[in-house]
Amino acid sequence: MSEPSVDDMINSLTDELEPVKPMAHPMARALPWMIGAAVYAWFVVHHIGLRPDSLEKLSDLHFLFENMLVGLVGISAALCACWLCVPDMRGQKWIIAVPFSFLAVFFLWGGLRSLIEGVHMETAHFGHCMGDGFWIAIVPAAIMVFLSTGGATTRPFLSAFMASLSVASFGYIGLHFTCMMDTVGHAMVYHLIPFVLLGMALGLIARRLYRW
Repeated sequence: MSEPSVDDMINSLTDELEPVKPMAHPMARALPWMIGAAVYAWFVVHHIGLRPDSLEKLSDLHFLFENMLVGLVGISAALCACWLCVPDMRGQKWIIAVPFSFLAVFFLWGGLRSLIEGVHMETAHFGHCMGDGFWIAIVPAAIMVFLSTGGATTRPFLSAFMASLSVASFGYIGLHFTCMMDTVGHAMVYHLIPFVLLGMALGLIARRLYRW
């Protein structure tokens, strides 16, 4: 093929291309969301009403450990969701292992608590927790979906899972400060059901939601 023909082919392939703004670094996308989600959840929790023993709970090591652990799950999942927006994850695929590791520790913690304390189910607060969880999570969820669909992920189901996990973590912590029920059964079912449903819904539409 002659040199002019190669040039003509290149020109024909690039004639309609327009400059595009490069995607911001995943950290620059995730950090504002995390700060905004935390601030929003804090205001909603105060609007709903803090549990009467909130100050006492801040000196409860088990309570603090669980919430810090869930916070690490949420932060790492949010970062992972933003890294997944990049097709090759900037060559840092090891990030995926971080939220799964924290999540495994969380379920191990829940299992140990179940063995020691037993699993006690209380249905009286079902509507209260479901409603509060919805208000705590709705805005962060909408923004996270917007952020995570702003790239070109090659793993739509994992992206949907990480987006749901990040939102669920912030909602779970928020409910810990509004609901007096700290039993494993109540927390695992009534504090997590709204977010499990959210994750299932995102999973069903993941391919459409994260299409290029």
